[in-house]
Amino acid sequence: MRFNLRTILTSLAVVTLAACGTPSGNSGSSSSANLPPLTVTQSSQQARQVFGYIDGPSQDAPAAYGGYARGCVAGATELPETGPTWQAMRLSRNRNWAHPETIDFVQDLSREVARSTSWSGIYVGDMSQPRGGPMLTGHRSHQSGLDADIWLRPARDLTLSETEREISPQSPCAARVALM
Repeated sequence: MRFNLRTILTSLAVVTLAACGTPSGNSGSSSSANLPPLTVTQSSQQARQVFGYIDGPSQDAPAAYGGYARGCVAGATELPETGPTWQAMRLSRNRNWAHPETIDFVQDLSREVARSTSWSGIYVGDMSQPRGGPMLTGHRSHQSGLDADIWLRPARDLTLSETEREISPQSPCAARVALM
């Protein structure tokens, strides 16, 4: 049996999507027999497109697959846009999803920051997409739902509008926290 790069990458994508859950209503199969082989760059871009446009989590039990820079997350939980001691930033990116343990960690951290500093809490930058995987733009990490960017900018106002949250962090004002 002969394998080309497209066959191998298609098989990997199917395994990855099976592990992370498939988009609802998308149960069709495709054949790559008559298609030319994909280059690694093309397959990487296709993976970004697949994961980047899925807007909800899988209904599977929470699990991280792969690593920070090559993985996905099943059963992700969304960090609410605003909480008593945090605000999710850049909501247009839909990157306020993570493994439930990461969400719990971020919320616990925000409460501790509010309790022990003059800040009202924290601003939370990118975490993961609803099913993890490679993102359309930006990060190579954040794929398995186990890491989060915490902005090191004093969070004194936790009533920012969606428009006000679309700012970029001023370097160096974000720290990456990762659960192992």
